[in-house]
Amino acid sequence: MKILSVSVAAYNMEKLIRQNLDSFAASAFRDEIEVLVIDDGSKDGTADIVRSYEEKYPGVIRLISQPNAGPGSTVNRGMDHATGKYFRMVDADDWVGEGFDEYVSFLKETDADMVVADYVMADDKTGETRPRVIEGLPERKTVSFDAVAPNLSLEMHAVTFKTSLLKEHGIRLFNGFYTDMQYLLFPSPFVETVAYIHVPVYMYRVSLTGQSMAAPSMQRNVKMHDDMLFSIVKLYNETKESRPAVAAYILKKLVMISGTEMGTLLSFPPSGAHKAALFDYMKRLKEACPDAWQGFSAFKTTRALRLCGGALYPVLCRMHRRRLGL
Repeated sequence: MKILSVSVAAYNMEKLIRQNLDSFAASAFRDEIEVLVIDDGSKDGTADIVRSYEEKYPGVIRLISQPNAGPGSTVNRGMDHATGKYFRMVDADDWVGEGFDEYVSFLKETDADMVVADYVMADDKTGETRPRVIEGLPERKTVSFDAVAPNLSLEMHAVTFKTSLLKEHGIRLFNGFYTDMQYLLFPSPFVETVAYIHVPVYMYRVSLTGQSMAAPSMQRNVKMHDDMLFSIVKLYNETKESRPAVAAYILKKLVMISGTEMGTLLSFPPSGAHKAALFDYMKRLKEACPDAWQGFSAFKTTRALRLCGGALYPVLCRMHRRRLGL
């Protein structure tokens, strides 16, 4: 049995995917991992590059091709094919760093439902690297998730789940963008134990033109973000009675992404239609999740919009667009 299955979502990544695959191929534990590259209908040479690595590293790197269906679908496909004890995502424009081997060695020792590790933000334009150290967890100890969850704030780049947990509970993501948050949170109601290793593993590339979190992409895909957000609302509402500590962990992220959606809706040129969309979103959030609304209401922008009855909308909109360079 492999120790780790890695799902790599790849779409038109011929310029960057070699760095991704080389980082796995360099591991001393190479034969104990499987890298499942899900080519999501690429139009460039991505599949050919992956195929050459598959031939060079049989049983380690595997190409799985599918018609274009969106990033979330690639994770679902990766989970379907995963055979490792643990499962994680690594996007094709990212890679793993110097702590990877120590991390895999730890995966061989632990039996926690979720394993957390540090990550590094790597600026594609400046070359600057900014380590992100996880707080709120004892190092190399397996602890109850309920005991630590309310104090945790994690990202997709930090987490690894037991493959059996994902499969047994039928974890499935939406097909589109912004499903990293679903991958992070959907398994959480089923996580009983968590362990942390203080080593940087995931190298997360930022400032790359065309990334899904860039303002133009957020505008194009605002409906996908909205669908994702309200799927987390549903998750929170279903969890708050049975596991309040885990629900508190989910709520932190829910409030954060509710602010992100407001920012996207303010990034459009001011108009009657865009204003209506913003206030409709706020109404739906308040009705669907009063707890998230309470946190959302604490944002300065939310307070300004509510206090002025929307009169400041054009000003706030122009200010936000200026900050984004739009």
